[in-house]
Amino acid sequence: MTVRLDISGLCVRYGKVEIVHDVSFTLRAGQVTGLIGPNGAGKTTLIDAITGFTPSSAGRIILDGTVLNSLPPHERFRRGLARTFQSLELFEDLSVAENLAVAGPEPAWTLELGAVADRLPATLNHDERLAVGLGRALAAGGQVLLVDEPAAGLDSAARSILTGRIRRLAERGCAILLVDHDIKLVFEACDDVVVLSGGRVVAHGPPAEVRDRAEVREVYLGAPPATTVRLPAQARSDRALVVEEVVSGYAGVPVLHEVSLEVRAGEVVALLGPNGGGKTTLVRTVAGMITPFDGRMAVLGQPTRRVHPAGLARRGLAVVPQGGTSLRGLTVRQILRLAVGRRPGDQIEKTLESFPALRPLLDRTGGELSGGERQQLALASAVARRPRLLLVDEFSSGLATDLALSLLAVLRRLADEHATGILLIEQHVSLALAAADRAYILDRGRIAFSGTAAALAADPDLINASYFGIGSSNERQPGILRPPGPTGSASGPAGSTSPIRKEPRARADVNEHRHE
Repeated sequence: MTVRLDISGLCVRYGKVEIVHDVSFTLRAGQVTGLIGPNGAGKTTLIDAITGFTPSSAGRIILDGTVLNSLPPHERFRRGLARTFQSLELFEDLSVAENLAVAGPEPAWTLELGAVADRLPATLNHDERLAVGLGRALAAGGQVLLVDEPAAGLDSAARSILTGRIRRLAERGCAILLVDHDIKLVFEACDDVVVLSGGRVVAHGPPAEVRDRAEVREVYLGAPPATTVRLPAQARSDRALVVEEVVSGYAGVPVLHEVSLEVRAGEVVALLGPNGGGKTTLVRTVAGMITPFDGRMAVLGQPTRRVHPAGLARRGLAVVPQGGTSLRGLTVRQILRLAVGRRPGDQIEKTLESFPALRPLLDRTGGELSGGERQQLALASAVARRPRLLLVDEFSSGLATDLALSLLAVLRRLADEHATGILLIEQHVSLALAAADRAYILDRGRIAFSGTAAALAADPDLINASYFGIGSSNERQPGILRPPGPTGSASGPAGSTSPIRKEPRARADVNEHRHE
């Protein structure tokens, strides 16, 4: 039987907010369809709606002529519609064989996983756990498989294995929807690609065609702003942040691989790269939320490894997290008062001059603000502290380009007037390069470029190769992405010395399990 899943005009609404709007595409037996889009595009919500975990507000889901909209998830599964989850959701107290038996008796997967059949999931590596998750989804004979973020935490070799595994499933007659932040993997593994932005389909077609469409580039890289924030000046030689050969990740799975970078006092450094590359993991590692497995770091001139975030904050480190302030129960005024502490009483007023949109919101709580307003409040709180080192993670999310540019100007003044070193993690490449002195590209957990922001902005093919892979319009050759120079090279201050004491390296126990 030739399986076919038709998604027609699908919409998902939470209250008055429409998360997915008029999405249509078809999954066919023997084909792998990719679903990509930036953070918040609606990808997981779409999968939840197709599989029945979230109700759809309009449209139809049709599997081989049967409308599934009114069926619960388990009934859709019985009809051959299966999925995997980002966290895999294995039964940790059951063996691999028992995990498969819970779903069904499909013998092919039992044989493929025979070498680990008697082991508990906790004893498996990430690739083996992923194989169990796929096997369990197909154990009941499912013919349509929706795979959500399978490449998180995988190295290049494991990604190649994953690509082969997915292609073999398609050859067996499965219809597959592959959702992943790793755009290059999607382009390599898929027959066609659907691109979501703001819950809408902005492109759909073969990978080579989709990759070179201007609207897709703009979704990921942003449209170039009309003006730059300023021409960067010569940065100071003292370094606010030094990261050397850091390996870090979650639950023993590395996400960062021997990452080295630095931020000097008084400069803005853009950290760019595709989703899932490890940018947020780096922020969490520098901020003391994750203990690295290996490598060395110095924050504001002091070596650090297992320092509590509060200790780093006392040194002068501030972090603007992705998603804005988490202090939902306090008013804007109270949050700003906490930020300025014992500084002069006019410090809040000076902050509001840079963030005028917050003035009419002073008596509202953080929970009453929109996402963009919370983002501005988080940035204002950090700026009000006058930090010596500031980490900003995806601050432009939910902000109009003109507003984002005005806030970038605030960051430039902070760097110029107070010698603050700023590491700007930003998905909007053009926006970040408009304000930065230097830039790094972090790709699959490794530094793929280090140089001036001007040099990177002048080489769009270099950016395209990193975000979309070899095969962009000018077919760049492998290896074209330039590795970072060693400390003291053109990408670092001449004659600088490392403040980091060389100590024996040791692996740390990491209990968290979260991939960027």
